[in-house]
Amino acid sequence: MAPTIRARGDIDGCGCLECRNIETTATRRTVLDALVWSVRLFRSYPSIVAFTGVIILANRLLETDVINVLPTPVISVIEVATGFAFIVLIRAYVGTIVAGELTDDPVTIREGLYRSLARTPALVGLIVFIVFAAMTIPFFVLLPLLVLGGAIPGNPVEMVGFPVAAAVGGIVFAVPFLLLLFKFWFAPEACVIGQYGPIESLRVSWRITTNYRGKFVLIAVIATGSALSLYLPTSLPEIGTRLASLNPVLSVISSSAAELLSIVWASAYAHIYIQGIVS
Repeated sequence: MAPTIRARGDIDGCGCLECRNIETTATRRTVLDALVWSVRLFRSYPSIVAFTGVIILANRLLETDVINVLPTPVISVIEVATGFAFIVLIRAYVGTIVAGELTDDPVTIREGLYRSLARTPALVGLIVFIVFAAMTIPFFVLLPLLVLGGAIPGNPVEMVGFPVAAAVGGIVFAVPFLLLLFKFWFAPEACVIGQYGPIESLRVSWRITTNYRGKFVLIAVIATGSALSLYLPTSLPEIGTRLASLNPVLSVISSSAAELLSIVWASAYAHIYIQGIVS
């Protein structure tokens, strides 16, 4: 059985590190140490690279003209399936493997896949709730500003200028949006590794990000890592515009590298979740 790691108050019996078979060194790793550890983990579990490679290959095929020989509905199904597998299933599988390694209870491929599939319904519900909350709550925060702008005589946008109005509105919306994303960042790990329900996973993630001492550094690291993962696929080909013949090659390499890097981050997220939940 894949290990379940919950908060000390949510388990029966002793919740100390020794009883959970978690080494003290694992709880003291920095974010950078967790990333290095994750790279080493992939050498011990080639299945992670293999599963990720299959999805990355499918994504690259979707970007070629070869896929156009299939009917459009089939292509749409493949796109949804690969996106779901990459965002949900792979992250759940990697999290399960990390939990097994940190508790000295290695997880087999079968156990990892079983846990990932078993937690899929809860993960889907969790993601839907996060997306809904991240879009709805910032809107309600922005709503009073919109009402105030409508109550002011004349055109407020013309009075202050469009750039200023857009900047103020963007900041008012972006601040709670980014805050919610950060507070709920470890909810998928809580759902899979801790086997919490969707609402409980949000509560656990909120507590971890509140108590984590290096949370401000963590925000910057997560934002930088995620931004690079999204920016590399588009920036690297543009850098080599003078080498037009190599642009397709650069695009494939950069996109694949960015997606593989995101799996390394998924492992680090699982590691940080375990650090936070047992501390």
